[in-house]
Amino acid sequence: MIPYGLLSQISLIVIAGALTVTYIKPTFATISDVQDKISTYQEEKMKVATVNQTLATLVNEVDSVSLDDHKRLLTYMPDEVDTIAVPRDIEAIATDAGVLIRRIDYEGALKVPTSADGSSDQNAAEPHSFIIQFESSYEQLKKILSSFEQNHYPLEVREMEVQKMEGGFLDTTVKLTTYDRTPPPTEVQPALQ
Repeated sequence: MIPYGLLSQISLIVIAGALTVTYIKPTFATISDVQDKISTYQEEKMKVATVNQTLATLVNEVDSVSLDDHKRLLTYMPDEVDTIAVPRDIEAIATDAGVLIRRIDYEGALKVPTSADGSSDQNAAEPHSFIIQFESSYEQLKKILSSFEQNHYPLEVREMEVQKMEGGFLDTTVKLTTYDRTPPPTEVQPALQ
């Protein structure tokens, strides 16, 4: 009886070991992998929730901007520079300052600066250059420059050359830059078939 009992106990231990190696151990490994995936999923879900909350906050901020402020933004940074209205506005500013206008020219859009890797920022404002040449007194020059600063849209003085004339007047050439926010071109995605 003892050998039969000992043999059955040894065979039960061998069967238990075989079950452990062939079934229980791989099942625990699978369960461990699933638990790892669950914890990774929960971490990523938490990150997505944080991003969604930030996005919702930003959307609320955009929605809270009044219609008047939207209109002011479009006036200050239009989608496209009106190459007829800007010289007309420059002329009005110059006339208000009392200067004698010689010429106002549109030089065109300037090249958007590129980064070190040669790519340009798609969201950068596109600069447009205008040149105005006029004669004025020193006080009139200060007044016109102040008026350029206080315009409804940016008129940035990039270059200025002043030469003294007879009678204390100044012959001035100013290169002004204004900007538009031309949206970047959208790439058309091919249709899925």
